[in-house]
Amino acid sequence: MDHSALRAAVVAALADVESLNAKLHGLLGEIDGTDTAVDLGRQGLWTKAQVALLWSKTNHLPGVRALFEATAERPGEKVTFTEILQRSGLPERQQSNEHAAFSRISAQLFKEKRWPIENSQGSSDSTTGKAEMLYWMDSRIATWWRDITQ
Repeated sequence: MDHSALRAAVVAALADVESLNAKLHGLLGEIDGTDTAVDLGRQGLWTKAQVALLWSKTNHLPGVRALFEATAERPGEKVTFTEILQRSGLPERQQSNEHAAFSRISAQLFKEKRWPIENSQGSSDSTTGKAEMLYWMDSRIATWWRDITQ
């Protein structure tokens, strides 16, 4: 088998595994009665129970708290890293470290690095040339998070 055919077979197998994983998470959510899972694309499927578990392990981090608060206040809207920084009051390096800790904790809990908050890199600023990270939360996740934190 040549290299490109082998690669194509591996990519197809990974897509099958992702699809099965999504279906099983959805089924688990239904079995647990935790509401149907919310599919966040590359961030995976989330149930309310999973959001609650991750929050319980990370809510001591002020940078993570600021991330959740800012994105839950404006569900579906993009929030910049600068806005998160202003909310947390942390130095940029510490905020980034807390995002990394959030990723590590999520990976420990769910065996993969994923967040219940979507993110992407924004376009480059014309004066600095620096691209800023953008974050947004699905409205269903925001509702769950508000329920969890009350």
